[in-house]
Amino acid sequence: MHLTTAGDWWTIAWIAILTFLLNPLHYVVTGLVIWDLTRNVKLERDWFGVRVTRIGKTLLVRYAKSCLVGLLASVALLAIGVEVSWQSMLYVTLMALVLGLIRSRFAATPFAISASLILSELTKVLPLPKTGAWHGVVQVIQSVQAGPWLAIGAVCSLAELVMTMWNAHDAVLPTLVTSRRGRRIGALKLQLGFVVPVVTWMTPIHHHAVVIDWSVHPWLFANWPPISFGALPLVFGIHALLTSLDPARVLRQLSYLQLIVVLVFIAGFTAGHWLWPAYQWYTAVVVIVLFEVFRFLWRRTDAGMEPMCAPDTRGLRVLYTIRNSLSAKLGVRPGEIVTHVNQIPVHTEYDLHFAMEQNPAYAKFQVIDTRGELRLVSSPVFEGERHQLGLLLVVPSDEPAMRLRRPFGLLETLYLRRAKRHDSE
Repeated sequence: MHLTTAGDWWTIAWIAILTFLLNPLHYVVTGLVIWDLTRNVKLERDWFGVRVTRIGKTLLVRYAKSCLVGLLASVALLAIGVEVSWQSMLYVTLMALVLGLIRSRFAATPFAISASLILSELTKVLPLPKTGAWHGVVQVIQSVQAGPWLAIGAVCSLAELVMTMWNAHDAVLPTLVTSRRGRRIGALKLQLGFVVPVVTWMTPIHHHAVVIDWSVHPWLFANWPPISFGALPLVFGIHALLTSLDPARVLRQLSYLQLIVVLVFIAGFTAGHWLWPAYQWYTAVVVIVLFEVFRFLWRRTDAGMEPMCAPDTRGLRVLYTIRNSLSAKLGVRPGEIVTHVNQIPVHTEYDLHFAMEQNPAYAKFQVIDTRGELRLVSSPVFEGERHQLGLLLVVPSDEPAMRLRRPFGLLETLYLRRAKRHDSE
């Protein structure tokens, strides 16, 4: 989206917001994020009898953080003088939408920028016809300047790093999947999707593209002297299903990957500007390879390890502890096994509630942690806390849950489906 204005800064800010909101990529990704979270609510109520996902508050907080990070990213892009054309912005946006139809993770801005630059370079080396209906499109693709978009990619990846670290505390949600043996096991989902608005310099448009009555131009406001801005959404995030890996470990490794991608974008921009322009196109290839290699390694590692939240004959396997609940206060963590409550062995949810009733004023848990070591945790139970245990457990069952797939990437959990009794991995 593009604007040209010489009004006050409030006018500039308002028009920048307007042009961002008119970008379809913003609505597509936001709608899919909401849809993914909404599916969680129904499944959580069916399986656990309680809703863990909080859609409204979560989205509002994340959007406020996205706007703040976007403001800082915009200042950085404007300060270093990054300038792109409206044609290249439209091209990258359409590339993200088309790639998203193939697979949702391809719609992430760093991936879409890299794919756009690779296609632009290919059109220059392939023997394409110089005339015809598509010649104008090819010219637009070939005219994309790699340097500014590599700078935007670096800022986008840095924004992704900040947003991942900033929202890690509410990124993990529980689910149940059907194992290859046909039994239910617990799994944890990472669900972090963001749309960050940024503003950058843009090559001015020299004519009005859209005109409404009373000479109002929603896409272009022209006065003198002009100040040219472009507003666009940066979309990124991580959606994954993990049966064996610790989500905190995955998020930490993801932060390292994002930092590496930032450095790769910066190195490509610098090398292409000072040494050889072809390095900029090689950078795009390296970024895509990094994403896919890390995704392959994470999925393979998770599949090669024993499930962290499978039912266990020694007691009750913990899948999830709800924040600010009694179980969170006790320090019980996912993957651990509760063997005794108030010195009473527990093997079913009935056993757990029966043991809690024996001493309503105190809770003493005997737990086997993920390293196999025994530990005791205890706490007084105040009025009302006994009914807010907040402990989600994995109990033996042959009832089908979600199909055991291992999606990994932006909005990839949308591909999860309920299993049937005959389904296996």
